[in-house]
Amino acid sequence: MNKYKVIFRACDAVQSLRNPRPFNLDKKTLIKICFLSLVEALKPVDHEIFVMGDKLSDEMLEFFGRFQATVTNGVYGNDESIRMTIRQALRYDDEDWVYFCEDDYLHRPETFRDTDEFITNRAEIMDYEPRRAIFKLFVRDLNKKDLFIHPADYPDRYETHWKRHSFLFLSKYCHWRQISHTTFTFMGQVKSLRKFEKYLFHSAHTAHDGYLSRKLYGRLFFFGRGIAVSPIPGHATHMHEHTMTPLVDWQSLVQKYQAQLS
Repeated sequence: MNKYKVIFRACDAVQSLRNPRPFNLDKKTLIKICFLSLVEALKPVDHEIFVMGDKLSDEMLEFFGRFQATVTNGVYGNDESIRMTIRQALRYDDEDWVYFCEDDYLHRPETFRDTDEFITNRAEIMDYEPRRAIFKLFVRDLNKKDLFIHPADYPDRYETHWKRHSFLFLSKYCHWRQISHTTFTFMGQVKSLRKFEKYLFHSAHTAHDGYLSRKLYGRLFFFGRGIAVSPIPGHATHMHEHTMTPLVDWQSLVQKYQAQLS
């Protein structure tokens, strides 16, 4: 059975100014409903939750205290809080899967059911052997490469400047598409994180997810990098207007978890 270590990085002291929050949510409410959705999604799998708090208010500490989770809180800043999550992840066993989760991702209930099935059966699902000999030098054994999973499906990837050739995989519950970029919300196995440790720490400087993606994820060729995939339709959404995962009724989920808070 796969074991999942979830590191939820939370800070309720910062409001987003560049990207408005959907459904008129304030930051505290947003964090709460995102965390509730994560807790529900984790129910089908063996998991532990570690909350990495940065300047959390008493209200948020009291909220997280209601759950079976390890909670820490300090004054770190964005860059250092990312480094703290990496250090925490590297304490786990090599075979564990770590999910780095920022506090503004809302999850569908089936997220970990689908993800666990994909990981468990990846040897068959991702089996691929290029027909042309030249490509065998660069693209082969996809099911043996370091695997990284990003749960959201950003709508801009369907715009002209983002369209590109990608591997597609079909699992029991959904399709998975190869992607070349993630935010700092992604999943990987601990032994893979150790392999790319220096790049992970370097990417924490100015929270540079572009650098992270270039160093960890292959696209047409791999050259020692891993493969990143995201589900279609997405299992989660980044809760910013104009970037939300399409084809999912996120408003109904928001209302469901808001009702649990009242």
